Amino acid sequence: MRVVTKQEDVEREPDVAGAPVASVVERGLFNSALDFYGAAGAVIDYRGTDHPQLRWSLEGLQGVREAMDALERRIGIALRAGFSTDRIVRVTRLEPDVVAQIVERQRAGIQD
Repeated sequence: MRVVTKQEDVEREPDVAGAPVASVVERGLFNSALDFYGAAGAVIDYRGTDHPQLRWSLEGLQGVREAMDALERRIGIALRAGFSTDRIVRVTRLEPDVVAQIVERQRAGIQD
């Protein structure tokens, strides 16, 4: 999982100053989705004989929570940038009903 935690990490990111705002928002949304899927994958044991099993790791599950919080913030940014729910689904590859719930919470928070 790649999480930017230091200023040096930010400075090594590609220069996006000249990029259109939509592509910067889309890239951030995509990267947050990748971080979430990476964190989720880290707590799933695929070696089970019947089906995948959840690894009960407090640190791993906290990583999933933090990655999902970041992804939800990015979805909020995308909404404010004018992204449709369908576009958010295409970028994040989340289930449409999950995105709809997040969007509903984001809009309720924006109006408060």
